[in-house]
Order: sequence, then C-alpha cells, then structure tokens
Amino acid sequence: MTSNLINLFSLNVSSGIPIYRQLIDQIKQAIRMNLLNEGEQLPSVRNLASALQVNPMTISKAFTQLEIEGVLIRKRGVGMLVAEQQNTSISKQLESSLIQFIQTARKQNLSDDEINTIVQQYLSLHSKGKSQ
Repeated sequence: MTSNLINLFSLNVSSGIPIYRQLIDQIKQAIRMNLLNEGEQLPSVRNLASALQVNPMTISKAFTQLEIEGVLIRKRGVGMLVAEQQNTSISKQLESSLIQFIQTARKQNLSDDEINTIVQQYLSLHSKGKSQ
C-alpha cells in the first residue's frame, strides 16, 4: 500500500516550483481524483523522504501546511491521514479528458516527465495570462 502511494508523487527539481509546494499540489490532486481517500494513511515523513530522495524537513513542511489547510489530519501513533473533504472530487468529464490526454501523450512515446513539463508549461502560460 505505502509503495503504491509513494508512486503517486513525481517531483521535478528543475521546475522552479519548490519541492514542498509540488508535494502539496500533488497530494491535493490525488485527493480530488480519488486516488487518496478519506482516512487513508500517508507514508511516514521518513519513508516518503527516502523514496523521493528529498530532505525529511521538506516532507514535514508540506504535511504541516496540508494539516493547517485541513486536507490532512495528524493522528498520534498512526501518522498523517486524509481528512474528510468537501466536494473536491474531480468531475468525471475532466477526469475522462485527462485520461485521454495522458493516453495520447504516451502513444506519442512521451515520458511522464515530458508530460508533466507540458502541463506545467501550459499552466505557467495560463497563469501569466491571468495576471496581466
């Protein structure tokens, strides 16, 4: 179970986005897509840091921020659990479009890193357009 959860996360150290922020965003996205469910336990800080090859303080910072936001809850003796979420599940139409995009990208032999880069570039362009 834990190793499957660890596989949900893919950090890009060259993206310009802080690693803890990437982790926060990916945990929230996994919850929206029902890949992480209410009450589900996340890997320990130590295990996740080791698997992702990052400083444990980076993981701890992300978990603490998510706890402050009410996304995760800390349970003594158990660890971090996914909190009850309010209307955060991704719409079926959006999920279908996302799956289709990923399948098309993989058919064109794009790696996960290349797919992530494309998405990040489009998000960056979209964000810049909004702020201008």
